[in-house]
Amino acid sequence: MNRRFPISNLKNPLAVLTMLACCQQGLAAGTPRDNSNGRQSYTSSNMSCLIANDFYAVHFTAIQEGQQKGENTPFVKYCQEIPAIGKTFLSIDLLDRDVRTTPISLRVIEESVSDDGRTHEIKSTLSEVPARIYRNGTADTHLMIDKPGHYALIATIGDGAISEDDRLRIPFTVGLPVSPSYSTLFGKFTGGLAIAFFAVMGVIGYRTFRVYRPKTRKSVADDDAVEAKVG
Repeated sequence: MNRRFPISNLKNPLAVLTMLACCQQGLAAGTPRDNSNGRQSYTSSNMSCLIANDFYAVHFTAIQEGQQKGENTPFVKYCQEIPAIGKTFLSIDLLDRDVRTTPISLRVIEESVSDDGRTHEIKSTLSEVPARIYRNGTADTHLMIDKPGHYALIATIGDGAISEDDRLRIPFTVGLPVSPSYSTLFGKFTGGLAIAFFAVMGVIGYRTFRVYRPKTRKSVADDDAVEAKVG
């Protein structure tokens, strides 16, 4: 019988956050990584690779070979938007220790996705890893992805009667144009708003200074001259 534990019952939420914060630094890549895109960028403090359903939570990582400018290692880590086709390594970090004693099978599929992104169908299975126990807390697989498209890693947790709750679907894309993410658009909006705010405050501050600044002899004389002309 499969043991399912709602995410709200994770024994040590602080330990989960610590694990996420202490993940290895992003490796390096041939195709430049878009760090403004939360679904593609990967940093040690990035939470965008956290995938969960009602019972299970994992930290997803996609890795490709290459060399990222400014980094020394021959790999790069991505989240759910991989910019180029090629040999790809996929891994999930099991955040609940109880799951580490439960058999897990992995399956990589190609999907067709509707225009609105709400429905998806399986086109083919690219790779399968039989169920086994991952006591070290990391389940992984690798494969060659030779065409752009929509894909998903399906982690099936348990070895008894399997229900949909026991399957964790992790969708990702490969080689597709990246649309601006919500975080990118929100960042641009807040940045523009901040610039406008400080510009307005600068104008208000300047006018306030002109009104209340201490007057010098010259400014007093100028004001008297203006009043004399008016009179």
